[in-house]
Amino acid sequence: MKEIKGAVEMIDYKTATKAELLAEFERLKKLSNDDGFFTKKEFLHFPQIAMPGEAPIAVSSGKMDGKTWLIILTNHRVIFLDKGIFFGLKQVALDLSHISSVGGETKFLSGEITIAADGHTYTVENVSKKGVVPFTNMVKQAIEELKQSKEQSTNTQQNAASNDPFEQLERLASLKEKGIITEEEFQAQKAKILG
Repeated sequence: MKEIKGAVEMIDYKTATKAELLAEFERLKKLSNDDGFFTKKEFLHFPQIAMPGEAPIAVSSGKMDGKTWLIILTNHRVIFLDKGIFFGLKQVALDLSHISSVGGETKFLSGEITIAADGHTYTVENVSKKGVVPFTNMVKQAIEELKQSKEQSTNTQQNAASNDPFEQLERLASLKEKGIITEEEFQAQKAKILG
């Protein structure tokens, strides 16, 4: 990972070395206020499951179903990974657009993070107490940014469609048929559209 004018250059996770991945894991743990307790092997597995253009934003770790899991928030989804002590892999991936709620709770010594999506609720306990709020806020922010991005894309598509002269003429004819505009107004607007 390199520093570029105050900004962090993102690494290519598919081609990163183990040392680069471990440095990135440390950066994400600090950013998320998480200790990453016994989840290094899960993070090192991330490049094998990453989608093109997918990059981690934050990490958290804790217990779910009696096992230690790493939660990776990316720009596309939330991934739960448990690599097992010697072999095996358990993985749950939730698309950000499918997440219906994100919550956290802090207790005396630790906390928990709960994420609901597609009718299922995933609760990770024994999460670093100081990391609960930052992680859940980052998930909420990622979901909001995804929604805004989709809305902007839809608006751009609608604006492109509204600039189509044939659609403009159809809307204009509809306004004339409904009596909202006169024949003269119709002809004047038609002349503008046809240029």
